[in-house]
Amino acid sequence: MSHPRGILLAMNTTIVNREVANRVRVLGPSLSVGEATVKELRDRVQSTIRGDNQLAGIRAEALAELSRRAGTELTENDLRERGKKPRRQARSEIETARALEKLPETSKGLREGDIPYDNARILANASQRGFIEETELLDDARSQSPDKFAATVRKHERQRSADDGVSRLEHQRSQRFARIRTALEDGMTVLYGRFDPITGARIETALSKKMNELWREEDPQNRATPGQRMADALALLLARPGGDKDGPSQDVKLLVIADYDVVSQQLGNARLENGTPIPASELKRLACDARILPAIFRGLSVPMDLGMARRKASPTQRAALIARDRACIGCGAKAAWCQSHHIVHWQDGGPTNLDNMCLLCSRCHHNVHDRDWQVEQTTTGAYRLRPPPTKQTRPPRVNHQNRQRRRKLHPAKQRK
Repeated sequence: MSHPRGILLAMNTTIVNREVANRVRVLGPSLSVGEATVKELRDRVQSTIRGDNQLAGIRAEALAELSRRAGTELTENDLRERGKKPRRQARSEIETARALEKLPETSKGLREGDIPYDNARILANASQRGFIEETELLDDARSQSPDKFAATVRKHERQRSADDGVSRLEHQRSQRFARIRTALEDGMTVLYGRFDPITGARIETALSKKMNELWREEDPQNRATPGQRMADALALLLARPGGDKDGPSQDVKLLVIADYDVVSQQLGNARLENGTPIPASELKRLACDARILPAIFRGLSVPMDLGMARRKASPTQRAALIARDRACIGCGAKAAWCQSHHIVHWQDGGPTNLDNMCLLCSRCHHNVHDRDWQVEQTTTGAYRLRPPPTKQTRPPRVNHQNRQRRRKLHPAKQRK
């Protein structure tokens, strides 16, 4: 059985026998992709995502009950052997399933396909760390991407924390972990690590700076992939010739953003550039570090608007852009990998002012300049990237005359 346009999930509730009654069936689309319009293809992709969420909800419910009856070890083994899941993923799924039992509304949203599994997992992990108010987070769990929702949950946890997040940071630091091993399959060396947000931000800043240096040195016709470039940057930082006698190889500037209360003349709401909150005590400690770059907005001594006098954003403007946009406004790539883009191009008279700039990664920058993507501002004042309107709704039909015409117009391409 199939559905003409989308994907349907069906739980067989007819008690023919117990085996049939516990099977989940996927009813796939009967219309081929070649016959579908662009809108129908987008709807089909969306229905598969919703189906993934529903399947994850059904599986989580079964895993929680199975682990309670048969034990975690047998359940994990089932996932690994019968489900072909990696050990770490199997264990994580079981832990999430058990935590979701205490979050009934989240579990319901997952089974109905409204809440992505990644968001449900973020909520489950947060509930294990401490008390959260589930109902306050459900709307965001339905509407936000996992990256954004994770930040929302962190903010929620901090607001409910009695000690301004100090205990959470201490817990994160106690969970730090790094490992180096040799992969059995090919002999490659594998590095893995987990760090608290502040240490992680320092590491990421140093890596990003070195990656940008390597990018500028590369042959534009033979560039490394971002993954290869990061591996090269890490190797250079950790194993540079000469050891420590040459001094630090990086001038690491950690961007910390905080609000200033004019009345109390105090800083508050401190956070890293990605929005991760920092306890007040940690902000005081970081303030003693000479390598902290403050983000000053509209300060009298800082020229935030440079007009046409300068084409590239100043360091202070870039700090302000990172604080405002946090990441690429198109795809969410990290701010350290982004360029400052003029919304009205500089050569067309666009000034180098904050309200005429935004952060774009290389790929999204290419989409704007060469593929007619547009930067637009939302009602909340945030910037986002909008793709060009779809011109065709149905795939073109190629007939013999079309082929003949193409050969006449592009003979070189045909010969290739």
